[in-house]
Amino acid sequence: GLLGEKYGNIRIPGEVEASEFEMILDAAIEAKLETKLLEEWYCRDENSVPAAYYLRPKSEMLKSNKNAMQPSAKADNEKTWQEISDEIKKIFKAAVKLLHEKGKMKYSQAKRYLFSAIEDEFDFALGKQTPAFLKKCVCYIRKIANIERFVKIPEMGKYMDITGTEPRMMRDAEAQEKLIKLRDEFIPTIVASSNLRVYTSVTHCDMKLGYSQEIENHYIEGLGKQFYEDMIDIIQATVQQNFDTETDTLYDEILQHSSLCKTYASFYEYKCESLNIVHKYVLPSKTGHINPLVIYGGPCTGKTLLLAEVAKKVRAFS
Repeated sequence: GLLGEKYGNIRIPGEVEASEFEMILDAAIEAKLETKLLEEWYCRDENSVPAAYYLRPKSEMLKSNKNAMQPSAKADNEKTWQEISDEIKKIFKAAVKLLHEKGKMKYSQAKRYLFSAIEDEFDFALGKQTPAFLKKCVCYIRKIANIERFVKIPEMGKYMDITGTEPRMMRDAEAQEKLIKLRDEFIPTIVASSNLRVYTSVTHCDMKLGYSQEIENHYIEGLGKQFYEDMIDIIQATVQQNFDTETDTLYDEILQHSSLCKTYASFYEYKCESLNIVHKYVLPSKTGHINPLVIYGGPCTGKTLLLAEVAKKVRAFS
């Protein structure tokens, strides 16, 4: 996991069970909040079991007289959506807090509407895992010294949560409090009960530019080297370990993925530039590799197929 100085935004749920959504709607009305946006943007689906409300597609709701492909239309839609999503988040947040305070909603339910995506991910990845699983995990924490001094530099919004507008911009105190709980309480608690690897680095900003691109590049280079070393170490330890295949779900997942790769690879004669790039990376190097090669892309773009082809041909690479 990667954790910096930014807690991030609360996510808007794409799907909410009907009973829960209607309870939130009632609480919002009780709190005298305007609920028109919730009613417009969420559609009840009776075919779902149980019945649920779904967030309508932006493409359907944000209709413009301009051609949707024009940059100006996209910019207008993004601005409109940002305003709408901020308002929807406020409604969910206020209503859910009210329900939780009254004991009508459990914390386990409420946190879905109060946590940022990054806290959700950390809770999912580390919160309910066994010590054996956590041995295979690694967490990198980046702190930026005196970051509050640079809050008025526009680019710093990428690295911390900012509230307000110029000239009264300041660090978001609520987001910072949640970040500190996640970083300084949740993660140390996990470490105390497991062998989770955690690396913490402190970066110092440029006095004029704040967290500059040069500083960012230096950090990324160091992170890449450390990540590569950790992955090699974890892979070697995993291979050497005597797995109990009936109880180790991670090992079972690896075997299933390997089988899937083999099946996919048999269907195609794969040719693409990416294969040549991987080929060059796999070849022995005099200096050795200090950075990982990252295969990335959206869903169904061929990542698994590419790796399947690499696995099939890797012994023949020379």
